[in-house]
Amino acid sequence: MAALVSYHSRAQELIYPDEIKALFEKSDAEISAASHSGIANCHSERSVESLLPTIAVPSCPHSDHIKEMIRIAGGNPVDVPAMEVLDNPYVSLWTMASSWDGAAIPDGWVRKEDEYSVLFYKTVAERNIPFVGTSPLMRVIDNGLRRMPGKITSIEDLVRSARIYRRAKELMDNYFTIDTHCDLPDLYQNGYSVGKRSRNLASVPKMVEGHLDAQILISFLWQGPLDNFSSTKAVEKNLAKIAKIKADVEKYPEICGLAKTPAEVDSLRSIGKKAFLIALENGYGIGNDLENIRKMRDLGIVYISLCHFRDNAICNTSSRHGSDPSKGLTDFGKEVIEEMNRQGILIDLSHPSAGTFWDCVRYSKAPIICSHSGAKAVYGHDRGLDDKQLKALAENGGVIQVYSVPEYIGRPRGSMTIDDMMAHFDHCVEVAGPEHVGIGSDFDGGGGVWGCNGDNDLINLTVKMIGRGYTPEQIKGFWGGNFMRVWKEALSKADQD
Repeated sequence: MAALVSYHSRAQELIYPDEIKALFEKSDAEISAASHSGIANCHSERSVESLLPTIAVPSCPHSDHIKEMIRIAGGNPVDVPAMEVLDNPYVSLWTMASSWDGAAIPDGWVRKEDEYSVLFYKTVAERNIPFVGTSPLMRVIDNGLRRMPGKITSIEDLVRSARIYRRAKELMDNYFTIDTHCDLPDLYQNGYSVGKRSRNLASVPKMVEGHLDAQILISFLWQGPLDNFSSTKAVEKNLAKIAKIKADVEKYPEICGLAKTPAEVDSLRSIGKKAFLIALENGYGIGNDLENIRKMRDLGIVYISLCHFRDNAICNTSSRHGSDPSKGLTDFGKEVIEEMNRQGILIDLSHPSAGTFWDCVRYSKAPIICSHSGAKAVYGHDRGLDDKQLKALAENGGVIQVYSVPEYIGRPRGSMTIDDMMAHFDHCVEVAGPEHVGIGSDFDGGGGVWGCNGDNDLINLTVKMIGRGYTPEQIKGFWGGNFMRVWKEALSKADQD
């Protein structure tokens, strides 16, 4: 969760350029509706006609010449039908794009007066498909979506980038992929939902575009007074939030479902549905009663972040709003850790103090996680782990899930990029080892950088991983294997009698 923020919602929204805002919103609505009805395929489809990367060529001037250049460069050009040929261009383009590995766009072709050109580029941008070509409007769209500037300047470079992109899709489609921290539930009041493609950063259509199988949705509570009355109210608020999350996911049974166990995650994935899990951010939500931890288990809570920006009855926080980051678990907190171990609920140390971290390493019988954190050696924010903690986390068997929150990565919002995020990721891998690192974006709760600003952008991380020389087995661990190993171990150590 981002710091005590000054903007209206606790999430940054995407910016649709005014001149094409209505078209973008119409397209999003059509894609959402089609996904719910099953008209649009919610799975990636790779080209089976050719082992060569598939390059989309829109119906435009000089398309024949462009296709010949693609063939010479070693690509497989495919025609994209003109607007008037498509029954529903919003959905048709979105669905066809699942098989594209690249796109060739004539310079200056995308213009606000040409709906087809805008929809074509929107589709390319949504899936982060490599492309060659530029126009003033494309640059405006990229700025609104916080996309990295295009650097491909030739068909030859496009085909090379398309090969890497295709490989990234293959890896993510073959492996289980999960993002372990998403605050979309705090945006329900804005009309957002897991089933709607809109200006929020996380949703099923965007998970499709980014090749993400599962996401952990957060029931978050701000810290309040610690008296019995306030603690009881916090439990009620937490239960109400969990109920809203379940109701939201259950509105879309054709495309997604809730999962309480690894087996249920696997079952949903096996039938092509996205899986949503639930976690609690801030142990304030269990109140002062250990019995509420068992209730959290029964509701399917995967992990509990022990505190947030302020100290609570369980532990001290790492934040400057806390009293002393060297202090750790309270006596009640030690009981909480024992009970969480007993119930098989993961202990999340993304916000607690260093003292709490070391206490949990000492007292927990199961591996611990940091669901959305970073490396303090890269940027000295209190939300990061230092190298000693990273090494201890590895020895504990746990995992750190790297966040995308600009303020925690290095500099203010608007200046951080996916490369800054990867600097934290690479350092965590170097110190803790590849078996102990994953992704916890904190989307819709402050997360989002240039190049990784939504579920649909997550494939860009895989492209970066490939470029850095990480092996397929390591990438498999990063995208879910490591987290699932830790979750299963916590469940295996549980005593739920």
